Amino acid sequence: MNKRLIRPGSRLDHLAAMIQPSYSTIWDCCCDHGHLGMRLLKERCADQVIFVDLLENIMTALAIKLALDFPQDQYSYQVRCDDIKNIQVPAQESQLFIIAGVGPHQTIEFIDSLCASAPDTVFDLLICSVHGNYAVRQALINQGYRLREERIVFDKNRFYEAIYLSKRADQPLVETGQQMWNWADPVHRDYWHRTVGHYQQKAKKDPAQFLPIIKRYELLRDSISQTGQHPTTASTLLPAS
Repeated sequence: MNKRLIRPGSRLDHLAAMIQPSYSTIWDCCCDHGHLGMRLLKERCADQVIFVDLLENIMTALAIKLALDFPQDQYSYQVRCDDIKNIQVPAQESQLFIIAGVGPHQTIEFIDSLCASAPDTVFDLLICSVHGNYAVRQALINQGYRLREERIVFDKNRFYEAIYLSKRADQPLVETGQQMWNWADPVHRDYWHRTVGHYQQKAKKDPAQFLPIIKRYELLRDSISQTGQHPTTASTLLPAS
């Protein structure tokens, strides 16, 4: 597994670079006014790209731009003005849903809704919540997702975790992250300190919930700082709390 060094640049660049091509359908859900989906459409990463958002003004503007830049005799796409929670995942192979640019509560609601709509259909996810990644990862683990790739991304003075997942992937998903960490990178260490500081503040009001989370991040730090490598499995890092 390659360590992902954090580099300046667009969050969308990182997300696009993570995606393995040849999906039948990519669903762009709430992703920066459709910019990521349009990039994937241009690069022909899927047979079809479906754009979904509840905000009518965004989708109207997107439909106009798509009509100008992506003639439908050359590109296959749909624009849907709808709540992501209304999506019924089609019973077809090779689908990717991208959920980025929203908070953890919405992200988790969308994940759970998609999975509930088609419990027997396997589809991949690319997740980039604006924060609250520990809870998002727990929800993904509960839904049976495993890790394809993850990155720490720094864009416009904000940290993000980009997480690419499949139920058929080889690696387990860990709440604190695993392959993305490179302790030799000072920016990764900065992200670790910010994350732990956030949970330390929350632990002042609810120590029973948040102190175990802090402990897990401390175990992560101890593991990767001593070995110079990220842990490879959840069992080597995270004892039951």
